[in-house]
Amino acid sequence: PRRRFAVAMSSAMLTTATWVSLLLSAEALGGAVANPPNILFLLADQHRDDALNPTLTPNLDRLAKHGARFTRHYTSTPTCTPARSAILTGRSPWRHGMLGYGEMAPKYPRELPERMVELGYSAVVIGKNHYGWNQSQPRARGFQEHEIYDGLGTGLEQPYFDSYDDWFQHQKPGHNPLETGGLNWNTWRGAPYAYKEDIHPTAWTGRLAKDALRRLASASKPFFLKVSFHRPHSPYDPPERLLNTTKAPAAQPAVSKDGWDAHFATCTSRALPDRWCGKADDDELDLTRRAYSASVRFVDEQIGELLATLEQTGASKNTFVLYSSDHGDMQMDHFLWRKGYPYEASAHIPLVMSWPTSMESTFRLPRGSSVSSVTELRDFFPTFLDLAGHWDESQAGDFDGRPLTELLRAPQGDSTQWRQWIDLEHNVEYSPEVHWSALTDGRVKYIFLAQHAKEQLFNLTADPDETTDLSKNSRFSSELLLWRGRLVAQFEHEGRGTGWLKNGTLVPRAPCNYSPNFPERVVDCIVVPGSSSGAPHVHSGVEMVYT
Repeated sequence: PRRRFAVAMSSAMLTTATWVSLLLSAEALGGAVANPPNILFLLADQHRDDALNPTLTPNLDRLAKHGARFTRHYTSTPTCTPARSAILTGRSPWRHGMLGYGEMAPKYPRELPERMVELGYSAVVIGKNHYGWNQSQPRARGFQEHEIYDGLGTGLEQPYFDSYDDWFQHQKPGHNPLETGGLNWNTWRGAPYAYKEDIHPTAWTGRLAKDALRRLASASKPFFLKVSFHRPHSPYDPPERLLNTTKAPAAQPAVSKDGWDAHFATCTSRALPDRWCGKADDDELDLTRRAYSASVRFVDEQIGELLATLEQTGASKNTFVLYSSDHGDMQMDHFLWRKGYPYEASAHIPLVMSWPTSMESTFRLPRGSSVSSVTELRDFFPTFLDLAGHWDESQAGDFDGRPLTELLRAPQGDSTQWRQWIDLEHNVEYSPEVHWSALTDGRVKYIFLAQHAKEQLFNLTADPDETTDLSKNSRFSSELLLWRGRLVAQFEHEGRGTGWLKNGTLVPRAPCNYSPNFPERVVDCIVVPGSSSGAPHVHSGVEMVYT
């Protein structure tokens, strides 16, 4: 509902300053917006936070200087589908129901694109959704137009094509879009793209996004345009010109000082093409890290062209831009690959927002600021509602996120109502030992490893690479007790039951991929087959085919 404001005095008695003050107050509290901004929602897949910098991402860096960068932004469940469920619903893992990787429900009570259409926006998506399929079509989730590349097939052996695979087969009939270097969706190695770069999925996404932007900018309705790049997710297959001009990061992959990660160096997965752990030799590692970084550069190039198109159309004057990712990429930090872990390279992701000149008087945060409040993907849905002028506190119970615009309205980028820490978790991924819950405020991180009820504690301020586990250091016993108590309190509040807690104590637990809040029938953490037309995949608790 919209917040209404009653003014008891005659308009003739109000000064201009008073009117401006009232209008700004209405806008700041979520009142109706006369000319709601367009929203350009940019997303990449598997972009770790430290891979956003002036060298790799000059266009995103300029965007941050024109707006704000959020330095403690996390993904609570760092694999594709549960992270995207948080964006879709505005809820925490326990409340949207996905505690690990699996298929989304066919329908949630509230879905972001559908709501934006109800509010008068034209909702269009280009690129990756990973929202599941309905018969032979990807689920639209309310998007009125969609051109999808989910990266789940080749177009050769599957009965269904997504938009990119269908287009690719018209360009290169009978060819495999994954021809590059024997790579696939989860391989850890890198190689130069096997075809001309203009048919690369990143180029395809950027090209279609620019076309959509030109068309939407000339329409009478505001637009909600989601542009979602599949890369830098595997395969690490950038164009050769970028791979040849990209250096590996100067810093070597993070390794512990106290040996907590040593067993990952020689784990049983190390010989597999889609390894999740294990030490690579120096040449392999250099190529992989260069290919990942070059893939990030390619995405940034496309974003630069898209932002230039936004300027050329004139729509930039009333378009709010938000960039983020669904999760990060370990890149052999702590001898780990891919994602699904509680560690910074996996769970800490970029967030950049830039607001148009039409909203200059709305936000008090100086452009070019860094915001240190801890934020998460669940905050996007409330943010977009607030931008559209349709957020107030009566809706807060429906969401676990809050509007990030609250922080933009504060001169220091903070708020007394803002959370002090965020919850993270993931069901078994790759191996039973990759099963955990965590809490962080961006300064300290507490991790509960669920297989054997072990704990980790890291001082992220002094040790951002998580090289020293403080959980066994008696000097930090009170800090450990504090954070453990917070996780216990969360589980009690959520009613997780004896599989999670016994007599107020965290206990080893069995795999659990779906909570009772998942919008289908769940028994013992598993979706009951046939409970809907699209029953989700049941996680085996061992090795996933695709994440």
